[in-house]
Amino acid sequence: MTKPIWIKHATQLATLTSERKGPRSKEGMSELGLIEDGSIWMESGLIQAVGTTKELEKLYADRMHEAEVFDASGHLVTPGLVDPHTHVVYGGSREREFEMRLEGATYMDIMNAGGGIHATTRMTREASEEELMEQTIRRLDSFLAHGVTTVEGKSGYGMNLETELKQLRVMKKLQEEHPIDLVPTFMGAHAVPKDYKGREDGFVDHLINDMLPIVAEEKLAEFNDVFCEKGVFTPEQSERILKAGKKYGLIPKIHADEIEPYGERNLPPK
Repeated sequence: MTKPIWIKHATQLATLTSERKGPRSKEGMSELGLIEDGSIWMESGLIQAVGTTKELEKLYADRMHEAEVFDASGHLVTPGLVDPHTHVVYGGSREREFEMRLEGATYMDIMNAGGGIHATTRMTREASEEELMEQTIRRLDSFLAHGVTTVEGKSGYGMNLETELKQLRVMKKLQEEHPIDLVPTFMGAHAVPKDYKGREDGFVDHLINDMLPIVAEEKLAEFNDVFCEKGVFTPEQSERILKAGKKYGLIPKIHADEIEPYGERNLPPK
């Protein structure tokens, strides 16, 4: 039987308790439920009690000798952070694009000039699975060092069957091997590859008919994402991709109106 864990003397313990119900916004985002000189008692992987160190010393006075003790003096103790949108598996770097942004280039300007998504796609296609594993482990280690315990990881820097599968297989391996919880999302519809320019619907067909079945068969993703944006995928194309993913049990996600609005669209009744 494992020992109880007692974390004591946290300078601040963030409980995130609040009187508000439902998702927080505006001022509610600052309600961290802080406890000064905070303490946590855990058993069998579950938190049993939270309070000040004095309160827990009194509550567990006859069991203190059983516990594995962690003194958190001088530290903030917080629940694990969650990053719900990352592209953590990719090759190369795009730091040179910061200068372009400072000079006024937009996201779409950079992408249309061969940078952005297309630049990372080229470097990811060139990287081996082993290279992607090594680079991604370093990124996940950095997340963990900053308190992040769960990340959603999107593919989308392949935009061909081979590389999309390579990204997702790296994530599947790291789900098993890395302490971070990694939630995989298939995003083959991140952009239209250059070799499909003028044949955008053909790429949508390829994604639906060739990519999605293998992603589903190998159980490589939980979600299916699409970049619905002017110059990328239209609402109609996006709807096709997301409906196709649902048939394979993939939960739909969408990047919508990220750069400029598409405008109102009348959807058919459910």
